[in-house]
Amino acid sequence: MSGKDVGSPHSHTTSRSSISRRTLLASGAAVGATTALGGCLGSEDNRLTVGFALPFTGTYALLGESIVAGFELFIEQQGGEINGREVEFVRRDTEAETSRGVDVTRELLLEARADAIVGPVSSAVAMAMIQPIQTESSAIWFNANAGDYRVTAEGCPEYHFRTSFNDWQTSAPLAEFVYEEVADNVCLAYADYAFGQNSKEFFKEAFEDLGGEVVEEVGAPLGTDDFSPYLGDIQGSGADAVYSFFAGDDAVNYVNAFSDFGLNEEMVQTGSGFMLANDTLPAQGESALGMYSLLHYTTTHDTERNREFVENYVEMYDETPNVYACQGYDSAQAFAGAVEETGGTDPDEMAESLVEMEFDSPRGEFEFDPETHEAIQNLYVREVVEADDGESVENEVVETLEDVEGPDWGCSHR
Repeated sequence: MSGKDVGSPHSHTTSRSSISRRTLLASGAAVGATTALGGCLGSEDNRLTVGFALPFTGTYALLGESIVAGFELFIEQQGGEINGREVEFVRRDTEAETSRGVDVTRELLLEARADAIVGPVSSAVAMAMIQPIQTESSAIWFNANAGDYRVTAEGCPEYHFRTSFNDWQTSAPLAEFVYEEVADNVCLAYADYAFGQNSKEFFKEAFEDLGGEVVEEVGAPLGTDDFSPYLGDIQGSGADAVYSFFAGDDAVNYVNAFSDFGLNEEMVQTGSGFMLANDTLPAQGESALGMYSLLHYTTTHDTERNREFVENYVEMYDETPNVYACQGYDSAQAFAGAVEETGGTDPDEMAESLVEMEFDSPRGEFEFDPETHEAIQNLYVREVVEADDGESVENEVVETLEDVEGPDWGCSHR
């Protein structure tokens, strides 16, 4: 399908969708839309233009492709148009590079005349995107992954709506579960870069406010292959539990080493949901059993809405959706809802309408905080258990934290 047509790192991709018209299960939020890629850019021919500012090459390409896949699934499910207008997708590869992200944003706003920007993955890129989006004031922005809280806190951009998460949400709310159900003392182990540092600080503050004790902090550089020295420090802390933030290959290496080191027999491992996610569990396997994590979406969450989403996604792409696909899907829901409600694409009018809406998502119902434009959403404490096939492992929801609202970061859009 068109969402897979990725050219060179600086390619400009605009093509008409080749998705087959198959019968899909009905979506919970039926707003008409089609994918029509190709022809003239912008809105002069009454089309709606969605600009994807995402990585389509390099380490984070999977995340970018997943976000696009989720977005296109929602559009396809609705079978045609948003408010009688075809939808055009324009893809620009940020390469997860800050300077490239700025160029991409300007291209989408000025050349493609995008009505909505979806992306990015990198928080550094997101920070760089704020200025051109605010200056042009011509498009609504759905942040479908970049989770650094500072994207909101530093400037409170009025056209920015986070359809994903922030680093407070995937860390601090887990503190109460750990304190009450696991241990009153922890060691913090984290990837030593901005997101990892933010995550451990948010968890630490919440845990200590509850009366918990942080006995040690252990930071490991991104891309660490040998965790032995750090695991020795974790073991030496004498903590009963560990809270961690790692993702991707680091998460795989850390969890497997944690188990090999025998630490799973001495202390309980907890952490951000990205440490124990769809993209890491296959490589972690039994090493991850019994570990707890927190995230806003879980593929195995047993609700009718999520089961439909997973079935539709598998039917279209022949693979299981991940959290990034859900974030893309909900970005499409939000855009469609705003266009339908306002009858147009004026970003000020769409911003006003978005804070009044509730969305029926595979993650559970969510809405946008009117002050911060962050998602107010359920968060799920998950435990890694054996899957029904007896061979693989999966996350099982053990507790739901409902309608979690985060800090206001000093923002006020009212």
